[in-house]
Parts: sequence; C-alpha cells; structure tokens
Amino acid sequence: METVKRRLGQYGAAWFGSFLLVLVLALGGRFLLGMELVGLADVLLLAAFLVLTVALGAGVVATFMGRNGLGAKLLVLLLALVLYLPLLWAPVLAVIVAAFFAGVPIEYSGIYAQFRITVSELLYPLVSAVVSGAAIRFVWELFQIFATIVGAIASAIQVWNFFRKLTTPSAAEPA
Repeated sequence: METVKRRLGQYGAAWFGSFLLVLVLALGGRFLLGMELVGLADVLLLAAFLVLTVALGAGVVATFMGRNGLGAKLLVLLLALVLYLPLLWAPVLAVIVAAFFAGVPIEYSGIYAQFRITVSELLYPLVSAVVSGAAIRFVWELFQIFATIVGAIASAIQVWNFFRKLTTPSAAEPA
C-alpha cells in the first residue's frame, strides 16, 4: 500500500504543479509578454497533456516493474485510469482561470474545445443510455467539479505534508 500512497502523492503533486505552472505561464504570457491567450493556451495545454500522460504512464510502468504485489499494481492501474481525466483537467482549469482574469473567451482555443469534445464523447454513451441531453451538461459540470475537488484535495495533502516536514524537527536535531 505504500506504493499506492506514493503514487497518489505524486498524482497530487502533478495535479497542483500542472495547474500552477500553466496558470503562471498563461497569465505571464498574456500580461507580461502581451501574447494572445488563445494561441498560448493551445501550446500550454498540448504540452501539459503530453507531459502529464507520459508521467502518469511512467508511474504505472514503474509500479509494474517494481517489487509490488499484484493488488498494488492493479490498484495503481485502476486509479490511473479513473484519475486520468481529472489530471488533465488541472491545466484546463488553469487556462479557464487565466482567461477569466484576462477577459478572453477561451472557447476559441482548439485544444480546449477538443478536450471538451473528447470528454463529452467519452461521457455521452454512458449518459445517453440513461438520460436526455440536459443531463450531459450536468455530467460535464459534475466532471469539472469532481476533477477540481480531487485535484485540490490531492494538492492540499501534498502542501500539508511539505509544510509539516518543514516544521517538524528532524531526529538528528536536539529537541
């Protein structure tokens, strides 16, 4: 289970780090360099999606190559599958926040639009089997909320652990 905890910690760090990095780069590019946010968002999202996908895949491969039990390996794989879209949501959320502050409609970003379309296409068969089109918007909004909450909690735990380590005296130091 230590491996699962470690992977979830790495997930939280990746979620928070990608959100923060994309937000800073988007706002910095827009306000400091005067770049067009929509074009910048396309580049940032594509890069973030690629890096996060490779990092998530590397974590799963490392788990399977390590000396972990079958249960831990399967749990890490299952978590990676379930948490993949919420992980990708972090940079998307950062671009949305940057667009809000910049007063720019982000819907013109091709990568953002494709992300929404792809997620909708993945969720549509599940939702349409049960309910009408209004529920698809509801599920999309639930996905956004779920992804934000999962990432925020994972990030908060990482930040808490970081500050706890900073404030806790080490065993080598006299009390």
